Amino acid sequence: MRTVRAGKYRHRVTLEWLTPNVRSDSGERGDAWVPGITVWAEVRQLRGRLLFAADQASSETTATIRMRWRQPVADATGKSLRLRHGAQLYRVDGRPIDVDGRRIELEVMVHEWV
Repeated sequence: MRTVRAGKYRHRVTLEWLTPNVRSDSGERGDAWVPGITVWAEVRQLRGRLLFAADQASSETTATIRMRWRQPVADATGKSLRLRHGAQLYRVDGRPIDVDGRRIELEVMVHEWV
């Protein structure tokens, strides 16, 4: 069985979920991004040849984020999940990838939230 070395997960990433019909302080209802759990992850900015290759598939992919397998993340899309690393917000491009298909690790292609 393949295990994931904890040492490569050195960044703290907060999962933020889109929650519909949330009441604001003023009493209005609307959609809101609600912080979920914070996980250890590996955040890799794409550059050079990797960025060029990623641009061919999705013109906005700027980073990959790897984390341990989590079912809610595996089921998420960019419409329901965004990731926060420090002050930087990332939107999910497509569906997270199950690395090796063994439900051990997820790779999420993301782009910077503008």
